[in-house]
Amino acid sequence: MKLKFNEVKKEKIKIKSFVHDLTVKDDHSYCVGRDNLIVHNCLTTVQTGIGYPMASLIKECSQTLKELNGLSNYPSKTQIVADGGFKKYSDIIKALALGADYVMLGSIFNKALESAGETIYYKQLTSEIKRKVIIDQYSDESYERFNAELPLYKTFRGMSTKDVQKDWGRTELKTSEGIVKTQQVEYTIKGWVENFESYLKSAMSYTGKKELPQFIGGVYYNFITQNSFNRFNK
Repeated sequence: MKLKFNEVKKEKIKIKSFVHDLTVKDDHSYCVGRDNLIVHNCLTTVQTGIGYPMASLIKECSQTLKELNGLSNYPSKTQIVADGGFKKYSDIIKALALGADYVMLGSIFNKALESAGETIYYKQLTSEIKRKVIIDQYSDESYERFNAELPLYKTFRGMSTKDVQKDWGRTELKTSEGIVKTQQVEYTIKGWVENFESYLKSAMSYTGKKELPQFIGGVYYNFITQNSFNRFNK
């Protein structure tokens, strides 16, 4: 099976070329010289059966780029963008450690108070009836409810879902390859960034890396058993 890729972005003034949807190991030589390399796993993998484990995908692409960049006829500007499936701070940190220069986040940022989309809470009218209330996420009321630990919710939807296709005005809906779900607001963007920065600094300290470029793709790692993984995946 040959790996699939698409160029997805070109600007008129400054060209940015992307290679997208790497799914199986093959000769990656065509990737080098691109500005960015997107490695992507999502619900599409579940539905189609076509995919590649994200950690292995990042590591193998990173290793291939290092090998090819050692050749004089290959430039060293290509960067890896990991997209899909990130749920925790540690997922992002491990992606960077394995060689990703950037990650793309959706669900994680959706749980931030300031994220785009409808922000709601439910007002209890009777013991059995609740009313949905839409609130401006930037309003004083929104921050007051958040600081008082009163629940707020966001709707999250993938860009290939039927909901999005309808909003785009399509009359013939294609098979949905994304999810639609409601998530509770858990933090502000500022709070999330501060936590992530702290966890990343700790990870760099534990692995003996003083600078981020040293940490990206430069960390020793071990394969662990499922029981060991369960111990930490709580």
